[in-house]
Amino acid sequence: MDEVLRALEDERLTKRVYLRYCDVIDAKDYDALSEVFTADCVGDYSNTNGIVQEGLAPLVEYLHDVMGRGSCCGPTHHNVLNFRIDPDGDTASGHVHFYAVHQGARELTGKMYTCWGQYDDVLVRTPEGWRVSRRMYTNYVEEGDKGIVNSNGGGGS
Repeated sequence: MDEVLRALEDERLTKRVYLRYCDVIDAKDYDALSEVFTADCVGDYSNTNGIVQEGLAPLVEYLHDVMGRGSCCGPTHHNVLNFRIDPDGDTASGHVHFYAVHQGARELTGKMYTCWGQYDDVLVRTPEGWRVSRRMYTNYVEEGDKGIVNSNGGGGS
C-alpha cells in the first residue's frame, strides 16, 4: 500500500509543477522557472517556432525577450488539463493538454493569439521537488496573430 500512496503523492506533486508553470508564465516571472524546470532541461519547441532549447538560462532569456515586459505580448492566461502522469520511482512521464491565450501589446494591441496543444514531458525528482527535464511542446490548433509570442517589440513576425 505504501507504493500506491507514494505514486499518488508523486502524481499530485507533478501536477503542481504544471500549475506552477502557468502561474509563472502568466505573471511574466520567468526567473522563477527554476521551480518548474531543471537547469539542464531540454525543450523541443520545433513544432511551433523551430527551436530546440537546451538549458534553463537560455529559455528564461528567450521568454523575457519574446513575451516579457516591453515585448508585443501583453497579458496571458495559460491552462493545463487532461493530466496523464505516470510516476516511476524518481522519474515520471507527463502528457498534459494546454490552452493558452495571449493578448497583443504595443504594435499588436487589439490582437489575440490562442493555442491548444500538449506537453509531453519527462519529470525528475530533485532535492527541491519535481522538475521537468525534457519537454516536447506540440501545438494542435492555433488562432490569431502568432507575432504576439514571436516578437520582441519590433512589430511582430
